[in-house]
Amino acid sequence: MAGDQLDPSIIVDGERHVVVSPGYLAGPGRPDTANSAFEAFLAEHQGWSRYSCDGGDTSVAVSDCLTGRIRLDHEPGDRYSSWTLAGYESPAGERAWHATFDLDAPHEIALAVASTFSHALSYSSPAVKEEALWGRQNTCETLLAQMRESDWLDVSTPSEMAFRSPDATAGLIRWDGGAFHDAPWSRDYPAGVTLWARGTGDDTIRTAWQAHFSKNTPTRLITAALDHLTDPQPSLRRLAEVPTAHLGVVDVRPHKGSPRSAAATATGRTALADIPVERWNAAAAAAAQAAANRPAGRTT
Repeated sequence: MAGDQLDPSIIVDGERHVVVSPGYLAGPGRPDTANSAFEAFLAEHQGWSRYSCDGGDTSVAVSDCLTGRIRLDHEPGDRYSSWTLAGYESPAGERAWHATFDLDAPHEIALAVASTFSHALSYSSPAVKEEALWGRQNTCETLLAQMRESDWLDVSTPSEMAFRSPDATAGLIRWDGGAFHDAPWSRDYPAGVTLWARGTGDDTIRTAWQAHFSKNTPTRLITAALDHLTDPQPSLRRLAEVPTAHLGVVDVRPHKGSPRSAAATATGRTALADIPVERWNAAAAAAAQAAANRPAGRTT
């Protein structure tokens, strides 16, 4: 829709589908949306078997080689994460690493990591699989190289390697315990990595969504998630699902077409209505406020 006037129904219709940029601030979406995305992932990646646990509150996909697992908690309860990915030393071995995405993390990022993991596991050659998971450089060097190619700011301290985006809405922390500054090139110290995102109105990282990668998580999986922060893509959401705290820093535009064209949105091919972004942001704010005044029940 073009012109000087917005249809009043747009402003209050929180169910209307919109395109949100950057996608890492679009919010997690509804649980049914994440479940549908998980089903689409499993349909595309044939090397996984899905099981239902905890009375249907949890879905677990196990790789055919039995060394990879993906868990989606539909009703997290006391848990702090909605997605958990894990790798095992052998089919009957101990867990080697895990990555968790908290309740507010967009499902697109978790599934991007899962896709990279699935692609690597599909190789029959151990050497090729290792290359697909780790690359040729150690994790620290790879992350530093990606940061140098971006416009992110180095905010490291003696105890951690840290970078954040210029607008402070996203960041990376590698918990090196001093290793980064003491001997950054001598070896690849095992270290956990945290990615975070937040609206600029948030005072601390604690109010952000976070993704945690334990020590020994393959490098390629960390960079698959980081790509969504350094080179963000748009995400499709219902207007009322966009977190209120992010409305001041995201672009919200109407989605032209059916919700089924979400895949096109992810690749930047979605057609957008000819309405200035700032006016749609105002519409989003009005919809979010209207939704906040209604009984609880939507995901933020």
